[in-house]
Amino acid sequence: MNFKSASVYIGLSLLSFSVSSLPRLVNPPQVFAQEVNSSCPLPSEIAVTFLDSKCQEVKLEQPQTFYRYYSNSGNKYGRYLTTDKYKTNVEVIKNLALNQVWGNQATMIQTITLPAGMITYQGIVAPQVPTECYPGGAQQTFIQDSKDPNIKWSEGENMVVEPFSCP
Repeated sequence: MNFKSASVYIGLSLLSFSVSSLPRLVNPPQVFAQEVNSSCPLPSEIAVTFLDSKCQEVKLEQPQTFYRYYSNSGNKYGRYLTTDKYKTNVEVIKNLALNQVWGNQATMIQTITLPAGMITYQGIVAPQVPTECYPGGAQQTFIQDSKDPNIKWSEGENMVVEPFSCP
């Protein structure tokens, strides 16, 4: 093989490798801290937020109060709630595994009262990558429709905000 044809071969090989890698770069696979093997009756992208993808469907017998932590008023009415009340944003970030890439710094807390008869999905928060920063382990409740008019949302209150850093 002469130098010119070797250069063309190497160039085409690199081009082929680059093109074959393109879908992974454009749409990289999501990295989870655990396998998706769900016993939770929710879609896998939601089930994986629960430890070992395990959650239970629970129909509330009576109205029940939960907490929601957020930092952007656009995310005030979300579908992820907890029964756990925390004093600082850092506790929230770690225990609810709020990867800071998502933008939720947990600077606000609000109470939410769900009506009797509402279906919820409850379990334990799964860790997020890197697990040393976002270990999870708190109680988590997921609701299908946060816009249900029977849900009572309180006004948000400021949390104690401490600096959070992750190696």
